[in-house]
Amino acid sequence: MAPQYREFALKTLKDAVDIPTESFDTSGPVGEDPVWDIFYKFEKFLKEAFPAVHEHLELEHANTHGLVYIWKGRDASLKPVLLAAHQDVVPVLPETRDLWTNDPYNSHFDGEVLWGRGSADDKSPLIGILQAIEYILTKEPGYVPNRTIVAAFGFDEECGGNHGARHIGKLLLDKYGPNSFEAIVDEGGQGVHEYQGIKVAIPGVTEKGSVTQKIAIHTGGGHSSMPPDHTAIGMLAALAKEIEDTPFTPVLTTNYNPFFKFLKCVAARSPELDDNIRQVVFRADQGDPVALSLVTNYLLKNRLTKYSIQTSQALDIINGGLKSNALPEEVSAVINFRVSIDSSVAQTKQKLLNNTQNIAATYGLGIVVNETLEDGTFSLTEVVPKTKKGYFTLSDYREPFEPAKVSVTEGSTWEAYAGSIRHVYQSFAGPIINPVKPPADLSTVKNDLVIVAPGLMTGNTDTKHYWDLTENIYRFSPMRLLNTKISNIHTVDEHLNLDVHLETIVFYYTYIKNIQ
Repeated sequence: MAPQYREFALKTLKDAVDIPTESFDTSGPVGEDPVWDIFYKFEKFLKEAFPAVHEHLELEHANTHGLVYIWKGRDASLKPVLLAAHQDVVPVLPETRDLWTNDPYNSHFDGEVLWGRGSADDKSPLIGILQAIEYILTKEPGYVPNRTIVAAFGFDEECGGNHGARHIGKLLLDKYGPNSFEAIVDEGGQGVHEYQGIKVAIPGVTEKGSVTQKIAIHTGGGHSSMPPDHTAIGMLAALAKEIEDTPFTPVLTTNYNPFFKFLKCVAARSPELDDNIRQVVFRADQGDPVALSLVTNYLLKNRLTKYSIQTSQALDIINGGLKSNALPEEVSAVINFRVSIDSSVAQTKQKLLNNTQNIAATYGLGIVVNETLEDGTFSLTEVVPKTKKGYFTLSDYREPFEPAKVSVTEGSTWEAYAGSIRHVYQSFAGPIINPVKPPADLSTVKNDLVIVAPGLMTGNTDTKHYWDLTENIYRFSPMRLLNTKISNIHTVDEHLNLDVHLETIVFYYTYIKNIQ
């Protein structure tokens, strides 16, 4: 790639990173909370950085800061394609700012790597999409795609997308109708790397659901010099232990879970995989229950794989007590579940209720479930009557959502997508390595064959707001993994190799051309 273009690509990404487009869980509505005003600056930057895009594409806004670019195609009978990314980044905690090697919003390029918040998540894909379109418009004048291309950028993905992607999804649904898109491509997946001796790219073709509940215990207060045998904090701690001591049952369905398809790809092609494991995978695929149990147990040994087949549970927030000599009347905790694709929101909530019933029975407490209804109102159900000792309440902390449907991995739509990945990483990209055991000499690495295998995302993306637009949703951040830290996404010293960003641009360019 020409040095001048490298400089342009670097400067544009750097300028994007330097705008602190942070989003927060507690932000108020757009237009009322000034925290959103930074996105006016970001849109102004995009207009200055990509003049051809803003001259030739239509720009619509969703809830003020949601950006929807429409590049109209020649053939209205062809379904459009949606390229998605998000403008926002996770906040830099004030207490961690001094831990950064460089100012996270005065990004630094060291000759190979750009350091700054959002460099990888998610400004490289966002800028990469626009740079690919800008390149076509300026270097290939007169080019018009056969198929309409839509680029949509939310602004609160890190907080669930309710202010941004939810409104974008409604705008597109009203404009185009249900099942009106050929495909959606968004961030996600597990990048491109070497695994068990083969080069693999792993886009997410589904993602787990999510349930976030607030657990509160309400008891009588009083002076700490005369405490009951079990305080509110102690009883909530007992519930926390009960929850963690009863993990969800893992389920691996060979005909549904895309992670098993990935395992089959590895078993069929890997020169390094232990032959015993290879044969067990093949037998599990043929319906052998003993082999399936062995594969399941193998996956449970590694935290990186176990949650592909199991609902996770994480106690993330706990609050209670203000004074060292006063018993708190209320103590609360927030727990997040990522729901397995073989489970549901209802099953997840029932498991939490079962845990709560066990502890409530032990200590003589009641239980109230506060359910959020579809119209935004609440329904209170006294599952176990309140007692003089107190009661638990279970309520939605965030809106829950079910696991996503598994997208198709056969046919022309998938082949255009997977073929674009293969072409870029076999013909253009730098060395694909095993980030756990990088080679001493990168010049010996040959990207001779890249396998595109379906994967499952344990996290969530804005695509949950786009489900009605298509059944072909692919989550893939075009990123070669160069180390095990995955560019320090969401933590101190986030960074991205410039060559990886250039490959991102080439991927979107290639996909735009191939999907025609």
